Amino acid sequence: MKLRKILGYSLGGCVLWRLFSPMTRPRSYGPQVHPLPVPGRTVFVGNNEFLVREAGLPDAPPIVLLHGWVYDSIETFNRLVPLLVDRFRVIMIDQRNHGGSSRMHEDYEIETVADETAAVMDRLEATQATVFGYSMGGMVAQALARRHPGHVRRVVLAATAAKPMRRPLVDAVAMVLLRPFWKIGLLEGARMSHRVLRTAGAFGPEHDRWLWDVMLARNPELNMRALGAIKRFDSRKWVGQLTAEAMVIIPTRDQIIRPSIQYELAGLIRKPVVVELDARHEAIFTHAERIADAVVEFAEKAQ
Repeated sequence: MKLRKILGYSLGGCVLWRLFSPMTRPRSYGPQVHPLPVPGRTVFVGNNEFLVREAGLPDAPPIVLLHGWVYDSIETFNRLVPLLVDRFRVIMIDQRNHGGSSRMHEDYEIETVADETAAVMDRLEATQATVFGYSMGGMVAQALARRHPGHVRRVVLAATAAKPMRRPLVDAVAMVLLRPFWKIGLLEGARMSHRVLRTAGAFGPEHDRWLWDVMLARNPELNMRALGAIKRFDSRKWVGQLTAEAMVIIPTRDQIIRPSIQYELAGLIRKPVVVELDARHEAIFTHAERIADAVVEFAEKAQ
């Protein structure tokens, strides 16, 4: 009983501290710079704005990069983009509720994001593109290739799946628990994400201040709506009917999306090019050069 009281007081103290303590940033050392200083602009789809950044050669074949859950385009692709700018017109789109795009509080599906992506591509006159989707972005890329085949000449699906979440009860309980913990522990979550990205080599100490500010700008409630869309996504019945040429990139030690279901995706697609990486889910950072080489080779062979 005494231990229960101690634990209860400790938990209550932590909650009160988080509610009333200031949101300070960790100390950064040395000069601070932006990791990928590519200016952006917004385009409207209906009444909603989507932030777009472009780099590379304006007249080159377009490649559209679709980021994963929680992380925006700069966070996800800062290592990859410099390796593609000599071959492509590189287009990064922040999806709804991420980065510099509009915050939309209604529930939605992955297919909704695919339709919004197609509309942005229309505004940019960037159809018949290579579409590279990472993690959640890979799900959006699948739906985009199905619903808007004229927009997708070839598709690269990296660290993703046809049906990523397979345990209905466990997943539902985890989502219920994650929402309040994330809201109360926003600072702790930011610290964990910051440490993961720094350990993976995605960012150096010169990016600390920028990265921390981006972490704290996240909206837990809207991120949970995106996770709900991921939970409901299932392309297993139709992904084999896609007409775009496809590459599947599989980090074989992925701790977020199990490699077995990534291989399942590759098995469902007609004649995919499969690239295996001895890497975790952070492969987009740790193996950016290998990924860029594979994408360039795939795009040039498909032309």
